[in-house]
Amino acid sequence: MQVNIGEKIKDLRKQTGRKQEDLATALGVTPQAVSRWEANGGYPDIEMIPSIANYFHITIDELFGYNNDRDRIIQKYNDMAQELINNNDDMTECIALMRRGLEEFPDRVDFKTKLACALNMQGWKKKGEVPNIFWEESAKIYEELLAHDQSCIIPLISIYSMLGKHEKAEKKASEQPDLELCRQVLLGNLGSIGSINDDKRAAQYRGDAVLELLHAFQKSLDEAIVCNAELNNSREGLELLLLTRQLFEKIVGTECYGFHSDLCFINMECVRIANSIGDYETAMDFFDSAFEQYIKFEQWRNGKIKEREELNDESRKNGNSEEHFTSSLLKSVNPSGHKVIVCEPSFLEKAMQSFPEDKKKIIIENPKYSCIFNC
Repeated sequence: MQVNIGEKIKDLRKQTGRKQEDLATALGVTPQAVSRWEANGGYPDIEMIPSIANYFHITIDELFGYNNDRDRIIQKYNDMAQELINNNDDMTECIALMRRGLEEFPDRVDFKTKLACALNMQGWKKKGEVPNIFWEESAKIYEELLAHDQSCIIPLISIYSMLGKHEKAEKKASEQPDLELCRQVLLGNLGSIGSINDDKRAAQYRGDAVLELLHAFQKSLDEAIVCNAELNNSREGLELLLLTRQLFEKIVGTECYGFHSDLCFINMECVRIANSIGDYETAMDFFDSAFEQYIKFEQWRNGKIKEREELNDESRKNGNSEEHFTSSLLKSVNPSGHKVIVCEPSFLEKAMQSFPEDKKKIIIENPKYSCIFNC
């Protein structure tokens, strides 16, 4: 059995939210040494192996990869929790599941993230209660996770606001870096001014910046329209969303990895506004477009994800994945490092609720959409 201990150390470090500097300090080595191990440029001295295992609270056997049972159990916990989060309103079972998981694996950042998410969702069921114990606990976990995952700022400030801690939410948001200072944009700038000698890597950085900014723009515009009384139920708001959809389609192309879900959400928002202004035929067209993007997302999720998982390590290192965009702008960009928003049938079913009863009936009775209601 071939063991790549450098990659194992890297995986363990990321799973537990540690930095290379943290591990280096604990072991009495330089961060550069840890970096070399993780890049397969060398191996730690044999005398350090017990210390590395102790640092991550695992056995030496687990460090060397003899932990198939452990990995299967962790994966089972994650799969069960994600299914409960996706398909249930009541998070009682999911919360109990993640608490059991953390008793068994106390350093799992992914378990803590799912627990915080479940508590947040359960908090909405108790909205108006003082204190809201679910939101309070969720906020504490997200505060802890924020040091390891900056994306936790989004649910955290939302919870602060729902708890009436508006000044705290504003302060926490104002502490975050400006958009042009985010990692993707800074690396994209380096790729644009020739600071990176590797053309492929430079193109990847530029593409990463475009994708990150595009997604942020789409989300911010959607929220701005929803919160603007003049745009929220008007043709002007609808036109803005259509322009966003056109921009999105032009940039990502016809095959857009898992970003079909973004297009699905844009179309569903168009459904809501079109129905609000009484343009039901247009709303039906948007619903059909949303459904088509949902189907493409499902095809990607059921096929492409599997293909990506089956790529061998060497192929991934060399960037030989075939899952690239079809647009000219992003055709050389490997998007596998980007987070993809999961699109569920329940979202489409919710979008359908904005139709009048006669239109709902048409959708429900159309066999084309049967998979929405049979999932």
